[in-house]
Amino acid sequence: MKIPHTALTELRSLLGEGNVLTDEASLLLHAYDCSLSRTRPDLLLNIRREEDVAPTVKILSAYKIPFVPRAAATNHAGSCAALNGGAILNLAGLNQILQISTQEQFAVVQPGVITADLQNALNKLGFFYAPDPASERVCTLGGNLAQNASGARCMKYGGTPDHVLEADAVLPSGQTVHFSRDGSGPDFIGLLAGSEGTLGVITRLKVQILPLVKHVKTFLVTFPSLEDGVQTVTDLTARGIIPRCVEAMDQTTLQTVEDFSHAGYPTDAQALLILELDGTPAQIAREEKELEEICRLNRAQQFLPAKTEAERNKLWLGRRAAYAAIARLAPNVMVGDGTVPRSELPRALKKVRQILQDRDIRASLLFHAGDGNFHPHFIFDERNPADALRVKRALNEVLKACVDCGGTISGEHGVGVEKRADMAYQYDKPTLDLFARMKRAADPLNLANPLKIIPVNYGEKARPQAPADDSVQTLAQHIRLRREAGVPGAVTGANTRLKTDPEETFSTRALTKIADIDLTNYTATVQAGVTLDELQNALSARGVYCALPGGKGTLGGAFSSGAYPHFYAHTLGLEALLPDGSLVRYGGKFMKNSAGYHLTRLFAGARGTLGIVTQLTFKIFATPVTVPAAENAPAKPNALWRALKHELDPNGLFPILPEDEHV
Repeated sequence: MKIPHTALTELRSLLGEGNVLTDEASLLLHAYDCSLSRTRPDLLLNIRREEDVAPTVKILSAYKIPFVPRAAATNHAGSCAALNGGAILNLAGLNQILQISTQEQFAVVQPGVITADLQNALNKLGFFYAPDPASERVCTLGGNLAQNASGARCMKYGGTPDHVLEADAVLPSGQTVHFSRDGSGPDFIGLLAGSEGTLGVITRLKVQILPLVKHVKTFLVTFPSLEDGVQTVTDLTARGIIPRCVEAMDQTTLQTVEDFSHAGYPTDAQALLILELDGTPAQIAREEKELEEICRLNRAQQFLPAKTEAERNKLWLGRRAAYAAIARLAPNVMVGDGTVPRSELPRALKKVRQILQDRDIRASLLFHAGDGNFHPHFIFDERNPADALRVKRALNEVLKACVDCGGTISGEHGVGVEKRADMAYQYDKPTLDLFARMKRAADPLNLANPLKIIPVNYGEKARPQAPADDSVQTLAQHIRLRREAGVPGAVTGANTRLKTDPEETFSTRALTKIADIDLTNYTATVQAGVTLDELQNALSARGVYCALPGGKGTLGGAFSSGAYPHFYAHTLGLEALLPDGSLVRYGGKFMKNSAGYHLTRLFAGARGTLGIVTQLTFKIFATPVTVPAAENAPAKPNALWRALKHELDPNGLFPILPEDEHV
C-alpha cells in the first residue's frame, strides 16, 4: 500500500527522521521471521520510547494503516509477516529492565528485554523467572507473552501468563490500557497471551520472580527407542509425579546436538530424556527412587544424574542449542508445535513417524514431553519447491494428527499465518465465530496484525460441532427464548451469592455431571452446576485433589465470580453458552494451548457478563493443594471488556458490567 505523505510527516515529527524508514534494505530486513513467510512491509517504525507507542498507533489508525508489532521475530508461525503491507512496529529498542524488587518478588521490564538478559540479572540476585523458552537467549519478554511461549519448566511452574502480574498495552485505537491481577474481571493478561499482537501492542510488563531453588537434580536417561521414552512420561503422570522439566530427543537430535555443543549426550542411544527434580533433599531423594523405577520399567539403559552444576548446565546447553544445531543440516528448518494429552504421547508419536515415513522426510524429533508438546524439526531446502511443499504438507498432517489425539495445533508457537487454515480442523464454526467477534470488538478496523490466527472463509471447512449434553441444550433454548422476548437475567449456580428470584435468572443448577476424573492425565471434566462440596467428595473418593475449596457454591460460580483467580492457571478447557444461545468449546486435557484466543481466560472472572460457563476441564493433583482464601476484589470494566460486552451481548441479555450496576 502507498503510505500517505502526511502520515509520514506526522510519524517523523513524533519518532524522528531516522526512525521512520521506507528504504528497500530496511523493509526487506523486516520482511520475514523464523517461519517461511516472506512479506515486505511498506514502512518500518523504530520505537525508542514507550510513550511513543500510543500516539504512533493513533496516527496509523487515523490513516487506516495496518501494523505488525515485532521485536526479536523468533516465532515460527509467520506471526510477524506484514500480510497487508503497512507498518512494522519495531519494539526491539524498548529493552530496559526498569525495576527489580527481590523483597516483593517482581521485575518491571519493557517488551523488548531479552529473556536471558532478565534471567542473568536475576541470577546475580539469587532469583529466577520461571518461564524458560529454549530460545531465551534471543526471544523477548513481550514476544513470550504475545506468543504464549513458556518452555520446559511450564510443567511444574505454569506458563508465561501465570507469571505476568501486570501489563500495559495499547489497543488498536491507540488507547492505553493497564491490566492487573489485583482486580477481578476477565483475565485480560491471560487473554493477551497468544494473541500475537492482534488485540493490541504490549508496552510494559511486571513479572513475578522467584528465589532460586536451592536443591535441583538433573538426570540424563537413555532408552532403546523414543517410544519407550515417551511411555515413561505417560507413566510418570499416571503416578502423579510432577518433575521440574521433562525433555525428550530422538537419536537424530541428540547426535546433531552433541556434535554441535558437546553436551555429553551418548550418541549411540536411540533416545534420551532430560529429567529434572527440585524441592527439599528428602523430596528429591524420594522422587528420584520412583523416577528411576519407572524409567527402568520402560527399558531405560542408563540413568545418569548430573554430578556437578557444570555438568547439569552442559545438559541444558545442549537442549537449548538444538535449533541452531539442526539448522546446520540443511538450508531450512520448519518447526512443528502440536500438543497432545500426555497419555496420548505414544499414539501421537506413532502417527508422526508414519507421516515422516510416508512423505520420505527427514526430521529431528524433540519435545517438551512433560507437557505433551511436540517440536518436530523438518529439515529441507526451500529452494526446491517440491521439497518445500512436501514438508508443508507433512507439518499440516502432523498438526491434524495432534488434534485427532485430543490435542491442539499449537502449544506455544502460536498460529500466525502458517497454521491459520488448520484452525478450522481444530475448532467448530461457533468457536471460530467467537474468535472473529473478539477480534472485531478489539480492532474494528482490522489494523493490528491483520489476517492472523482466524482462518479465511472457514464456514464450510470448520469442524462439525459435537452434540451438546441435554441439560446444556435445554439451557441454550432458554437463552434463545429469553433473547427473543427481550427478557434479561442474572446468571446463577447455587444462588448462594446473588439470592436472586429464580424467575429472573439463567441457572446452571441442572448441569450436575462429573463427566470425567482422569487419573492418567490428572485432569477432571465437570459441569458448572456441581457444587464445590460435591466436587471435593468425588475427587476424595478417587484419592486426588484440586485447587478449589469445598463449599455450597458451584464450580461455575467459583470460576466466573473471580473469587479464586489462582484457579485460572489450572483450567485447561471449557464449554460456554453465548448470549445468542450458541455453544463454544475450547481446550481439553492437554497442558498448553496457543491456538486461538484463550477462552478460559476470557470467561474467568467475567461474572456471566459475556456468557454462561457450562463445563470446565482442569488439573487435579495426587497430593493436597494449598488453596488461597476467596477474594472479593472490585471489578472495574476497562475499554476491552466494554468492547467485548458490546459485541457479544449488545442487547444486554446477561448481567451488565459491574460499575454500571447502580446507573
